[in-house]
Amino acid sequence: MIEHLGGLMHRTTTAAVLLVAALLTAGCSSGDAGDDGKSGAAPAPAASSAAPSTSEPAAAPTLSKEWQPKLDAATAGDHDDVCKTVGSNACVTYITELTEVVYDVRDAIDTAGATAAYPETMDAIQDVEDASAGYAEGGCAGSSEATLAEGSVCGGYVATLLTGPGIVSLTMTTDELTVQ
Repeated sequence: MIEHLGGLMHRTTTAAVLLVAALLTAGCSSGDAGDDGKSGAAPAPAASSAAPSTSEPAAAPTLSKEWQPKLDAATAGDHDDVCKTVGSNACVTYITELTEVVYDVRDAIDTAGATAAYPETMDAIQDVEDASAGYAEGGCAGSSEATLAEGSVCGGYVATLLTGPGIVSLTMTTDELTVQ
């Protein structure tokens, strides 16, 4: 249930997600550091074939093509007021659904063996996991006092969970562009 709560919170603020993604993209100038021999696969400096880098570059574009539509679909619709009270049943259900999608992305990255190709995405997923755990441990579910507008601790967890899918989607793109 904790994991489920985390996902619901990331859907609310698509604009905030875009801003965070833009900031992450701007702050990720150290993307070349990952090419210092960490990939394990032979680099393709003289790549004239269609498969210069076989595992990581092929996995990255495939993952975003599959998961970005799912992340976008998770936040589609009118959910503006669902987490006005961050402990309501509707909010708990919604952030749970959002968190599940984010965790599915994490599982897909792990299954593809592409964790190294998605460092920013994995950080964004960790933020969702941390917010989900904080929400559950903080007794936020069922609380009728905390709202997003108040800036409460529970509201902060919910805000992170609502924006999580969008941030994960954007960081996937950033990570994939960095790999290429």
